[in-house]
Parts: sequence; C-alpha cells; structure tokens
Amino acid sequence: MTTMIERVARAICDATGEFSWDEEDEITRSEFRNEAIAAIEAMREPTEAMIEAGHWHSGSDAGPCFTAMIDAALKEESP
Repeated sequence: MTTMIERVARAICDATGEFSWDEEDEITRSEFRNEAIAAIEAMREPTEAMIEAGHWHSGSDAGPCFTAMIDAALKEESP
C-alpha cells in the first residue's frame, strides 16, 4: 500500500508527460514527493463548498474531520 504522498507524487509525475515514476531515480522521485507535500498542504483547509458537501453527506461538520485526514496523510511514512 502506498502513502497518499506517494500517490500524489506519482500523479504529478505522470501528469508531466515527460517522466515515468518507475524509471526515475530517487532524487527525482524525492522532488515529486516535495511537490506532492506542497499540494496536499494546500488542500488542508477545506473550501466552503467542500464543507457543505461533507455536511450534506454526513449530517455534521466535516471540516475538522477533513483537516485531520489531511494531517494524517502528511504524517504517513513510506512503506
């Protein structure tokens, strides 16, 4: 199982169209992981629309839960 950081890093890598995660060295992968961390951190605070969608789905304030989930993703260790 991969961490959320690695999943996002792989997605960023693939989105470039110039790199292939499986063919890159550890330095390049580390750079993509740093970009992934920045992207995940930018999502830490949900938007109003996200909070409303979470409330509609769960019936409660989903904002703190979402933030806790993002914080957990940022703390995951690589396998």
